[in-house]
Formats: sequence, C-alpha cells, structure tokens
Amino acid sequence: MTTTQHSRRELLAALLAIGAGCATDSGNGSERSRPYSRTITGESNATTKQSTPVTTAPEPAEIRTDVVFRETAERTLKLDLYLPSSDDPSPFVLFSHGGYWTSGGRIHRPMYDRLVNQGIAVADVQYRLSRVAHYPAAVRDVVAAIKWVRANAGEYGIDADRAALMGVSAGAHLSALIATAPDHENFQPPEFHPDVSVSVDAVVAHSGPYDLTREIAKDDWAVERFFGEDAPTERLKEGSPVTHVDSDDPPALLVHGTEDEIVPYRSATVLAEAYREARATVEVLTGDGAGHDMLIDDEYRDEMLPTQEAFLAEYLQTQ
Repeated sequence: MTTTQHSRRELLAALLAIGAGCATDSGNGSERSRPYSRTITGESNATTKQSTPVTTAPEPAEIRTDVVFRETAERTLKLDLYLPSSDDPSPFVLFSHGGYWTSGGRIHRPMYDRLVNQGIAVADVQYRLSRVAHYPAAVRDVVAAIKWVRANAGEYGIDADRAALMGVSAGAHLSALIATAPDHENFQPPEFHPDVSVSVDAVVAHSGPYDLTREIAKDDWAVERFFGEDAPTERLKEGSPVTHVDSDDPPALLVHGTEDEIVPYRSATVLAEAYREARATVEVLTGDGAGHDMLIDDEYRDEMLPTQEAFLAEYLQTQ
C-alpha cells in the first residue's frame, strides 16, 4: 500500500472516530425498507427476548470529565463518567472508542444519555494509541480502566459487580478481546489493582475486527502499526478475540453492517461462529446495507439502540 493510500485510510479512520460522537449528524439520508435484521446465533443457551426500549428516565445526576485513572510513561490517561440519578448503586458500561487504534478519543455519544436513563453508568476511556505505544499497551489501559472503576465504585455510586464492555471499531476489538480473555497474563497492567477482577457480564461490540491472523488483516497498515512491524503470528493470535472464545465467556452482542468498507461483515460472523462452537451466548445485529459508520447514521443508530438496551437490561439486571 502506498503512502498516499495510507494517508487516505488514516483520514477516513479519524473522521469516523470523530463523527461517531456527533449527535447531530443526519447520516446519508437514503431510504431503507428494512434497515436492521436481528440474527440470534447460538444453541441451547441463546436468548430470544423482545427488542423493546427501556425508558426508566432520570437525567444524568452528574457528569465528571477528565478523571485520571492511570499514569503511563507516554501519557496520563483519563476517563469521563456519566452517572445516573439513583439511590441504589448503578451497573456500569466501559466504552472504548474507535479510530484504527491510531486516533479517536473521548466524545459524548448519543447513546450515553439513553444508557444513563436506563440506570447504567458509563465510563468513556482513553487508551494509548499505536503511534505512541504498541500492543498490548492499549489492551492494558482498558483493563486498567475496568479495575479503576471497580476499585473506586463506591465513590461514584457504581455497582462494581455489574459491568459490561462496549466499543466501536478498534474499541470493539479491545472490548471483545478483554471480555474473552480477562485473566490473560500479558493483558494485565503491572502492579495495578492486581486483586480487582476484569471479568464482565456482557460485551457489546460495534463493527470490530476480531481475527487479526487472516492475510487481509496482517497486510493492513493499522494492524502492523498496532502490533509492531513484522509481528509474529503468535502475537497476532494472542491479540485476536476469536482465539480466546470459550464457554465461560460473557454474552456478546455483535453489531455490524453488511456494507462495512473498513471491517468486513464477515468479522462478526467469524466471532459469532466461534461463540456458537463454544456454546457461549451471542447475538448478531445486522445492519442491512450499513457501512462502518452506523453510529453516526441516525436511522441505523435508532434502530439498533432498543436491542442494545434490552440486551444490557437483561445481563446487567436493570429491569
């Protein structure tokens, strides 16, 4: 791939990462007859619940920004907290942004309000980008964020025992990887709350790459930058969520568009098949005709959110 191609892909990734937080983006405006088809994948343990919105309504009691959760050699890492108004401790979702592991950051996303109204706290986290630190730095940063939220849950009215991971694109990769391998030795931040668990109750992954051992992935400039130049196959396997799937994994909701121009739809079906073979619970929410930017397309996003809310309500026990 040429330098010009690299720069175009990087620009697109950055625009998608920034745009995912834009609540006013109206999408492409095209008409779609059935924008979403919901596929339930799995065997005897698959769920079949209704995709109805959850509207328990309180507005956020508090939004705390730029909360420092970890110091690294490259940068101070921060997170933003969106906290429901509730007398009881709230479960939490930890969100990891997209941007090809090279760009992106914490931006208020329209679903945060809906999650908070559902009684779920949201932690939107930073992680070190691949241009300053290679794998597994970003993985360890997200693990550190989970540990930090749990260790400090009491201060923020959060229930440390009810947690889910969520991410888009590169953030979906990180979320799925940690959900399927929470105790992997190489993913643990050294001497950072070693006694705090990383296991979660559910994972929601939007448009993520889950098998980075395939030739099409290995040849991608962003994968090379993330793992380091000429990364051995074993490192790519270790960093691929599909490698770690087993029957103990938390239920997963995989949201993916059939016309994703950045991460092919096949990525979701490959991970779903691994879940099925392990007899773990997985749901695939397919955006018929949707590209990589579903979260900035009002129509697709609004069709997707009720299923996401119902999924989290079940596994975080908010109903």
